[in-house]
Amino acid sequence: MQLKSKVWSNFFFAIPLVLALYYQLFFHSLLIILVLIFSSIYHYSNEKKFSIADKVFAYSLIAYNLYLCYLANFRFPYFSLALLFVIIGFYFFFIKKKDDYEWHISSVIITIFCLLAYITTP
Repeated sequence: MQLKSKVWSNFFFAIPLVLALYYQLFFHSLLIILVLIFSSIYHYSNEKKFSIADKVFAYSLIAYNLYLCYLANFRFPYFSLALLFVIIGFYFFFIKKKDDYEWHISSVIITIFCLLAYITTP
C-alpha cells in the first residue's frame, strides 16, 4: 500500500517541532505534535470524525504562529517570508486543490519562519 502524500507530508512538521523543542517553546511543540498526529490520522483514514480535530489543531497552530509573530513585533524578514508562503499556501489550498501535500509543506515553512521571527528577537 502506498502512503498518501497527504499523510507523509505531515512528517515535515518534525523540523519546526525540533526547533520549538530546542528553544523550549513547549506549547508550540504540543500544537505541532497534535497537528502532526491528527492530520495524519485524518488523511490516512479519511474518516470525517477526525476532520474536526484536524481543523481545530491546524487553526490553533495558525493562531499561535501569528501570536509568536506579534511577540516578535512582526520581525523582518521572517514575517514577510511567512506571509509570502501564506499566499503560496492559499494558492495550493483554494485554487489547485489537487492534493494537500503542498499546503502541508507551505504550513511547515510558515511555522518555521514564525518560530525564527520569535527566536531571533532580542
